[in-house]
Amino acid sequence: MSVNDEQVVIKAILCEQNNQKFYVANIKSRMLKKMCFITRRGEDEGGFQRLLSEGRAKSIMGYLDDEKGVIPTPLILSAQENIDISYDKRGGKLTFSENEKGFLIIDGQHRLYGLNLANNEYEMPVVIFTGLSSVREVNLFIDINTTQKGVPAALLVDLKEMAGKETPIEARQRELFEWVNTTAPMAGQLSSTTGGRGKISRKAFNDATVKLYESRFFKNQDDSTIAKSLTNYLMAVEKAFILSNDKEARLNKTINFNAIMNIYITVVDRCIAEYNNLKVDSFSEILQAISTISYSTYKGTNKQTLAALTKELKSKIEKKVKITEEMF
Repeated sequence: MSVNDEQVVIKAILCEQNNQKFYVANIKSRMLKKMCFITRRGEDEGGFQRLLSEGRAKSIMGYLDDEKGVIPTPLILSAQENIDISYDKRGGKLTFSENEKGFLIIDGQHRLYGLNLANNEYEMPVVIFTGLSSVREVNLFIDINTTQKGVPAALLVDLKEMAGKETPIEARQRELFEWVNTTAPMAGQLSSTTGGRGKISRKAFNDATVKLYESRFFKNQDDSTIAKSLTNYLMAVEKAFILSNDKEARLNKTINFNAIMNIYITVVDRCIAEYNNLKVDSFSEILQAISTISYSTYKGTNKQTLAALTKELKSKIEKKVKITEEMF
């Protein structure tokens, strides 16, 4: 990239798709900071970007400066008329004026602000559109944000081991996941990459079991003890579900699995207090009452639904104590 009399010249590749031309190039973060701008919905007339998350921008800055990460995903820019952009096809170079508000950000505002906050200067890949109307800019923004689909969270969790980024707890959860998925009553009912009907995803499993490793009883227990206890508990839950007439009373329904895991520690504490063991029969004595719940009424996996089902489960396992005169 060179600058002559306030003219910037950069190497670029011309691309064309369905009669729409755009350019692929690299621009240093210093130049992007000077020339890029954003229009936000609710702040600018005709604005279409969402509000900036400062936390997200700061995490990108830390990823670049501290973790020495790389961001190969390009910013999508719309060149404005005030920079008088032109392309030399023979030389493969774009020329434009160095002016403020020269490039409108179509996609990548958080990456841009992360670059702006960074202490170091970085070269950033960009895709530059020229001659777009404001309507076409908005449509391009909509197209990008409705046709692009992120990688499923379950797959990202599963890939952490390969990337060497698992936390100690996540490594233990992976071992527990594999145990549960090869042991009755949930053998084959977990999926390491995606969820869906009849499968509990690795992400859902991790979210539901993380509290085990923080609980008073299991905090200092070995993985074998945790696995055997959870297996016995799930077998007791399965027995209760079999007693139910509700077809949605099943372990491989995510909302059910999350809710029964929410009451797991409570049931363990009571099982030890009353029976001094964690056997299937002891768990079953406590969990028998959950067979009367109408699980079909709990649909979806949102927080409100989970909280409601958890509350009903807790009410069913609460030990009712009748106060009599003999107690005094």
